[in-house]
Amino acid sequence: MLKKEKLLGLSKNIFFILVFLIPVNLGKHYEIFSSYVGGILIDYLVPTIFVQDILVFLIILLWVLSGGLKKLFSSKIELFEKKEIQLSFLFLFSLFISTFVSDRFIPSIYAWLRMFLYFCLFIYVLVEINVEDNYFKILDITSFSVFLLSLLAIIQFLKQGSVFNNYLILGEQPYSAGVFGIARENIFGKNIIPAYGLFRHPNAFGGYLAITLAWLFCFLKKRKFYIVAFLLGFISIILTFSYISWLALVAAIIFHQIFSKNPSKIRKHKKGAVFVVLVMFLFSLAMPLINKFNLNLENNRSITRRIDFTSASYRMIKDNFLFGVGLNNFTVFVDKYNYDSSDIRFSQPVHNIFLLIFSESGVFAFLLILSFIGFSLKRLVNSSYFHVFLISVLQIILLGSFDHYLFTMHQTLLLFWLIFGLGLQ
Repeated sequence: MLKKEKLLGLSKNIFFILVFLIPVNLGKHYEIFSSYVGGILIDYLVPTIFVQDILVFLIILLWVLSGGLKKLFSSKIELFEKKEIQLSFLFLFSLFISTFVSDRFIPSIYAWLRMFLYFCLFIYVLVEINVEDNYFKILDITSFSVFLLSLLAIIQFLKQGSVFNNYLILGEQPYSAGVFGIARENIFGKNIIPAYGLFRHPNAFGGYLAITLAWLFCFLKKRKFYIVAFLLGFISIILTFSYISWLALVAAIIFHQIFSKNPSKIRKHKKGAVFVVLVMFLFSLAMPLINKFNLNLENNRSITRRIDFTSASYRMIKDNFLFGVGLNNFTVFVDKYNYDSSDIRFSQPVHNIFLLIFSESGVFAFLLILSFIGFSLKRLVNSSYFHVFLISVLQIILLGSFDHYLFTMHQTLLLFWLIFGLGLQ
């Protein structure tokens, strides 16, 4: 019994290390034939083992050895009676089915294996990481991580390039003004490189900050260091020039203020916040209609590309309605369906995780993820516990409606499952 307790304690210690290392981008990449489309290497198709993958594997292994599965299936745990948990299992299964229709099976199955691994962490968090006892420990760790990451980002922005210029140091992407494809913003007629942090794109960095800064903002009075970390993080999110991340953070701050101001009407306010975010979600699905208004958007490539990818995803869905083109295979087929685009070649996933799931894994996966999030929202709206997790899920819907990184990048995918693991308790 003592040995099992030590194994469980070790798994929890590794879990807290994992929380601190969520932003790290260090991994071993395996470039294979299936990673190329039309002779061009597509990074989304490159199988990669990240540091976080190893840590999650160790957490789950130690947990199983400590008797975790016995506890999971114990009659004392009513986990499987919750509809959102049942739906999450079905969603994972629907993604697995879609791997068998993939044109590129290896990138597809490796993407599913990571999804499965992080899903196991979601179950582990539900069972073992009591949110009431551990939330502020998680927040302390996150605040320190945000603090260090923000320092790096500010130096990157001042330098207009990477600090270490070496991928082996925390996985920081080497970049400078001379690197092809690097993100740029035109500020007062001058090209500015946004801060990347340890992420592959400033938008993903901004999304991570939007969620974690909302955690800190909800409890600024709890620790003085939270204020320091929040202020540095706030500067960093500005320096990402990720407008949707700015919106997600501002929305989170407004929601928190509204929820805290009149506790007697909090459920009504929660429902109002859900309605506002769902309107934004529906707007994202209707983005191709913007073209009908003859707006002059040629100079805004961010918007026009999102419209083009959304249109391409609808064509892809029409031809592959039931099971999609295969998990992690959107970039394999995007050139075939993205014929409205003025870009010669821009192979990226559609900037909407819901349409991405529909395109790659079909209608069943699409309905299951909507149902999973819908039932989760219902539970969080009716909960009298921390409203921070409801805010996080609303941010996920908002960010996921206008970008893909929550499901295509390991850091934010890990954050996705961590939020639901903590929130659904």
